[in-house]
Amino acid sequence: MILGGVQLHEGDDHIVGLLTPDRVRDVAGAMADVGREALKAGWDCIDIEDYGPNFGHGDFVCTWANVTDLVVFFRRAADAGSHVIFTVGR
Repeated sequence: MILGGVQLHEGDDHIVGLLTPDRVRDVAGAMADVGREALKAGWDCIDIEDYGPNFGHGDFVCTWANVTDLVVFFRRAADAGSHVIFTVGR
């Protein structure tokens, strides 16, 4: 969802991306439709071997909390007509 946009930097250990206000509005709309049950259904499909040693219910709870925070963040950014710059570690 958020990895689209313009890649400002792509390094060995992280990427930096920029979302335009139009893209921020798209992301905000898409994220508003993500429910806990749908995220959990996708979560349950993750291969534990691929994920790593910290896979479990507590990790999902943390992820869901982060997703709900991001929904609010993107809604506010969209309402303000803002760009969003983000980083993702690899």
